[in-house]
Amino acid sequence: MDHWINILPILILTAACIFIFITNDWRRILIAYLVIYISAFVIIAQYWSFTFSLVKLITGLMSLVVIGISINRYYSVHEKKVKSELVFRLIALCLIFILVAFMVYSISNYLSIALEIVLAALLLIGFGIFQLGITHEPYKIFLAILVLFFGFELIFSANESSLLVNGLLAVVTMLIALMGSYMIINEFETGDE
Repeated sequence: MDHWINILPILILTAACIFIFITNDWRRILIAYLVIYISAFVIIAQYWSFTFSLVKLITGLMSLVVIGISINRYYSVHEKKVKSELVFRLIALCLIFILVAFMVYSISNYLSIALEIVLAALLLIGFGIFQLGITHEPYKIFLAILVLFFGFELIFSANESSLLVNGLLAVVTMLIALMGSYMIINEFETGDE
């Protein structure tokens, strides 16, 4: 690692991923995703220009706001998670994080990207894939797609510094959020009829 201070944002990012699996309150889940975006911003701001890093942060926050507005109207009851479900989720997530820890150094050398960026990106990709595999609620599915795309975006943007490409990636992130918001609202409005 070039900057050992980046261990703190990576640990916060990991803790936010674990917290998302523990809680079932959509407000706390959105706050945890906010922490993920801020932690990734702290890491990438050291390697990219500040404006590119700020674009990633603002786009992520705007996508969370769009999905949060659509969730606010419909989700109020929180399901209680069974203890065995929590244990399974935490063990599976820990296995994914261990797998990421073994892969991160070789991927960082192969792609010639800073170790911190690759570690954060792989943690987000692994978390997003696992979240997509176990969830059935529409807002969690679209949040997982957003975080999975953000992980790929971190790796891709580290090699591509074009303003147009970063702008297009921001547009794709917002379109995913708008599509998710539409699907969440559409699901509940068709159920009310």
